[in-house]
Amino acid sequence: MLTQCISKHRHLIRGVVALLVLMTLNGCNPFVAHLEPIPKNGSELTPPLKLEWTYNARAGFGPDAPLVFQDQVLVPTRQGEVHLIDLASGKRRGNKRFGDAINGSLAVIDQTIAVPLAQGRRSVAAYDLNTGTMQWRIEGTPIEVGITPTDSGGILVTTSGEVQRFYMDDGRIDWTHRIPPYERIHARPLIHQDHVIIATDSGEVVSLSLTNGDVKWSIPLQDPIYVTPETDGETFIVSTTRGRLVAMKIDSGEILWDIMLADESVRLTSATIEGELVAVGASDGLLRVMDLHTGITEWEFQCPDALASPPFMTQRMIYTGSMGNWFYVLDRQTGELLQKIELRGRVKSGIGVADDGLILLTEPRYVVKLAPSIIHVDI
Repeated sequence: MLTQCISKHRHLIRGVVALLVLMTLNGCNPFVAHLEPIPKNGSELTPPLKLEWTYNARAGFGPDAPLVFQDQVLVPTRQGEVHLIDLASGKRRGNKRFGDAINGSLAVIDQTIAVPLAQGRRSVAAYDLNTGTMQWRIEGTPIEVGITPTDSGGILVTTSGEVQRFYMDDGRIDWTHRIPPYERIHARPLIHQDHVIIATDSGEVVSLSLTNGDVKWSIPLQDPIYVTPETDGETFIVSTTRGRLVAMKIDSGEILWDIMLADESVRLTSATIEGELVAVGASDGLLRVMDLHTGITEWEFQCPDALASPPFMTQRMIYTGSMGNWFYVLDRQTGELLQKIELRGRVKSGIGVADDGLILLTEPRYVVKLAPSIIHVDI
């Protein structure tokens, strides 16, 4: 009798199984997590580093660094998926397909992620990691730039030139600032206190009020800006696509120093500031390290390949990946090459930093973790 029943309903069983498989393949499986921030203990990652794990994300990545938490990593892809990866093992804990390409970084507030969508009719989708449910969506122009989080939501930039502040609890838009129609924003907004710094592809650098979106100041640099400025809280560094690096005061936009390379075709990465030094990569393969206050070059390191990813700097080391599938570890003070690691792909995205390693996004599809080969134990 049981055999007859199974045989009779075999087509129904197969249909249910097929539906479950289809749901899994399309990211409809429950995507639930609890994200804990990384403790800020300032640990150094002493070379030699080793490849600890590799994860296949099945698609390429945007320019922003992956989001690293105490035991998990969040990685969005241009295939429209967000992958949740176990930090220790590199195993998949879940993935969710949002249906559209994701080119920029997510914003995380508590356990809700706001996902910028670069294609389709929706610009942002908010997903609750506690319940595995979609909270809300913002209909409108797509977003190709990462979302910069605030205490209660984030700042987004649409492809039509709208800069907007939204609230994470319900997706409500608080204010909108429109840039001129002939300009576009490719750089993720920089937020410090009440300043929202935006930079356009025509070279306009503008500070908006985080409170109401009003313009505080505007400075025309007149060179295209495609990467996010970096700040130490007082000074911020602007990198251009024409070999120009500019240091400005964040409260007024005053230019402190301005460096123009001899070759104006050089594209500079986002700068990295740590202490008194600024580090910046470039398409000519040269990693430049300079004094934050004067712009005077301290040292340079020539890589054989272009540098498209912003370097990561600690008190003792500088780490950078290249378009030639190499990763370099350098002494911060002297520029001495301490280690060179061959990867499975080129590095174009920012570097994620964990307490025990570095998370790299390598094109065309791999997420890798590099960790110290020797574990130092404090006694």
